[in-house]
Amino acid sequence: MADTSTQREVEEWIRKFWLTSKFSQDFKQKKLKLTPGGFFEFDAVNIDESIVVNISTSGAKTSGGNVGSAKLQKIRADAYFLLLLPDTVLRKMLVFTEQDMVTLCKREQSNGRMPESIEIILVDLPEQIREKLNSAKRIASDEMIR
Repeated sequence: MADTSTQREVEEWIRKFWLTSKFSQDFKQKKLKLTPGGFFEFDAVNIDESIVVNISTSGAKTSGGNVGSAKLQKIRADAYFLLLLPDTVLRKMLVFTEQDMVTLCKREQSNGRMPESIEIILVDLPEQIREKLNSAKRIASDEMIR
Protein backbone atom coordinates (compact mmCIF):
# COMPACT_ATOMS: atom_id res chain seq x y z
CA MET A 1 0.00 0.00 0.00
CA ALA A 2 1.28 3.46 -0.91
CA ASP A 3 2.76 5.69 1.78
CA THR A 4 0.63 8.86 1.92
CA SER A 5 2.55 10.57 4.72
CA THR A 6 4.03 13.16 2.33
CA GLN A 7 0.59 14.06 0.98
CA ARG A 8 -0.63 14.50 4.57
CA GLU A 9 2.38 16.73 5.30
CA VAL A 10 1.56 18.86 2.25
CA GLU A 11 -2.07 19.15 3.36
CA GLU A 12 -0.85 20.21 6.81
CA TRP A 13 1.44 22.87 5.27
CA ILE A 14 -1.45 24.22 3.19
CA ARG A 15 -3.70 24.30 6.26
CA LYS A 16 -1.18 25.76 8.74
CA PHE A 17 0.74 28.15 6.50
CA TRP A 18 -0.80 28.85 3.10
CA LEU A 19 -4.45 29.25 4.15
CA THR A 20 -3.50 31.02 7.38
CA SER A 21 -1.40 33.49 5.42
CA LYS A 22 -4.00 33.99 2.67
CA PHE A 23 -6.90 34.63 5.05
CA SER A 24 -5.09 35.86 8.21
CA GLN A 25 -6.95 33.20 10.19
CA ASP A 26 -6.16 29.80 11.64
CA PHE A 27 -7.51 26.66 9.98
CA LYS A 28 -7.84 23.13 11.26
CA GLN A 29 -9.16 19.82 10.03
CA LYS A 30 -12.70 19.52 11.36
CA LYS A 31 -15.83 17.40 11.17
CA LEU A 32 -18.89 19.52 10.38
CA LYS A 33 -22.59 18.78 10.41
CA LEU A 34 -24.18 18.62 6.95
CA THR A 35 -27.67 19.95 6.18
CA PRO A 36 -29.17 16.42 5.79
CA GLY A 37 -27.93 15.65 9.34
CA GLY A 38 -24.76 13.61 8.80
CA PHE A 39 -21.16 14.67 9.36
CA PHE A 40 -18.08 14.94 7.14
CA GLU A 41 -14.48 15.75 8.04
CA PHE A 42 -13.16 18.63 5.93
CA ASP A 43 -9.46 19.28 5.36
CA ALA A 44 -9.48 22.90 6.53
CA VAL A 45 -12.05 24.99 8.39
CA ASN A 46 -11.53 28.48 9.78
CA ILE A 47 -12.46 29.40 13.36
CA ASP A 48 -15.98 30.73 12.66
CA GLU A 49 -16.65 27.97 10.09
CA SER A 50 -17.36 30.48 7.33
CA ILE A 51 -14.57 29.12 5.07
CA VAL A 52 -14.39 25.39 4.38
CA VAL A 53 -11.78 23.73 2.20
CA ASN A 54 -11.02 20.31 0.79
CA ILE A 55 -7.41 19.82 -0.36
CA SER A 56 -6.13 17.61 -3.17
CA THR A 57 -2.55 16.72 -4.08
CA SER A 58 -3.66 14.53 -6.99
CA GLY A 59 -2.88 15.25 -10.59
CA ALA A 60 -5.55 14.79 -13.24
CA LYS A 61 -3.79 11.93 -15.04
CA THR A 62 -2.80 8.43 -14.10
CA SER A 63 0.79 7.23 -14.34
CA GLY A 64 -0.14 5.83 -17.76
CA GLY A 65 -1.14 9.29 -19.00
CA ASN A 66 -4.91 8.74 -19.01
CA VAL A 67 -7.40 11.02 -17.30
CA GLY A 68 -7.83 9.63 -13.80
CA SER A 69 -11.57 9.03 -13.60
CA ALA A 70 -11.30 7.78 -9.99
CA LYS A 71 -9.34 10.92 -9.08
CA LEU A 72 -12.06 13.09 -10.62
CA GLN A 73 -14.76 11.11 -8.80
CA LYS A 74 -12.96 11.83 -5.50
CA ILE A 75 -12.98 15.56 -6.30
CA ARG A 76 -16.67 15.37 -7.21
CA ALA A 77 -17.37 13.69 -3.87
CA ASP A 78 -15.44 16.46 -2.07
CA ALA A 79 -17.49 19.06 -3.97
CA TYR A 80 -20.71 17.25 -3.07
CA PHE A 81 -19.94 17.42 0.65
CA LEU A 82 -19.12 21.12 0.32
CA LEU A 83 -22.55 21.63 -1.25
CA LEU A 84 -24.19 19.93 1.75
CA LEU A 85 -22.87 22.57 4.15
CA PRO A 86 -25.26 25.12 5.68
CA ASP A 87 -25.63 28.65 4.27
CA THR A 88 -23.49 30.00 7.14
CA VAL A 89 -20.47 28.74 5.17
CA LEU A 90 -19.69 31.73 2.96
CA ARG A 91 -16.76 30.28 1.00
CA LYS A 92 -16.47 26.69 -0.18
CA MET A 93 -13.18 25.79 -1.82
CA LEU A 94 -11.28 23.01 -3.50
CA VAL A 95 -7.56 23.71 -3.15
CA PHE A 96 -5.16 21.87 -5.45
CA THR A 97 -1.41 21.44 -5.71
CA GLU A 98 -1.52 20.36 -9.38
CA GLN A 99 -2.28 22.67 -12.30
CA ASP A 100 -3.65 19.87 -14.50
CA MET A 101 -6.33 19.06 -11.91
CA VAL A 102 -7.25 22.75 -11.63
CA THR A 103 -7.58 22.91 -15.42
CA LEU A 104 -9.74 19.78 -15.49
CA CYS A 105 -12.01 21.00 -12.66
CA LYS A 106 -12.43 24.46 -14.19
CA ARG A 107 -13.34 22.79 -17.50
CA GLU A 108 -15.88 20.69 -15.57
CA GLN A 109 -17.27 23.93 -14.09
CA SER A 110 -17.56 25.61 -17.46
CA ASN A 111 -19.35 22.52 -18.82
CA GLY A 112 -21.84 22.59 -15.94
CA ARG A 113 -20.52 19.46 -14.21
CA MET A 114 -18.96 21.20 -11.19
CA PRO A 115 -20.80 23.82 -9.12
CA GLU A 116 -19.85 27.44 -9.83
CA SER A 117 -20.33 28.19 -6.12
CA ILE A 118 -17.18 26.23 -5.26
CA GLU A 119 -13.91 28.11 -5.67
CA ILE A 120 -11.11 26.20 -7.38
CA ILE A 121 -7.68 27.38 -6.26
CA LEU A 122 -4.10 26.40 -7.11
CA VAL A 123 -1.48 26.53 -4.35
CA ASP A 124 2.06 27.48 -5.32
CA LEU A 125 4.13 25.14 -3.17
CA PRO A 126 7.63 26.07 -2.03
CA GLU A 127 10.25 24.24 -4.10
CA GLN A 128 11.35 21.93 -1.27
CA ILE A 129 7.78 20.79 -0.59
CA ARG A 130 7.07 20.45 -4.34
CA GLU A 131 10.13 18.21 -4.79
CA LYS A 132 9.16 16.03 -1.82
CA LEU A 133 5.61 15.63 -3.13
CA ASN A 134 6.79 14.82 -6.66
CA SER A 135 9.22 12.24 -5.28
CA ALA A 136 6.47 10.57 -3.22
CA LYS A 137 4.21 10.44 -6.29
CA ARG A 138 6.97 8.86 -8.39
CA ILE A 139 7.50 6.17 -5.74
CA ALA A 140 3.75 5.47 -5.53
CA SER A 141 3.52 5.30 -9.33
CA ASP A 142 6.44 2.87 -9.50
CA GLU A 143 4.70 0.69 -6.89
CA MET A 144 1.55 0.58 -9.01
CA ILE A 145 3.50 -0.54 -12.09
CA ARG A 146 5.07 -3.49 -10.29
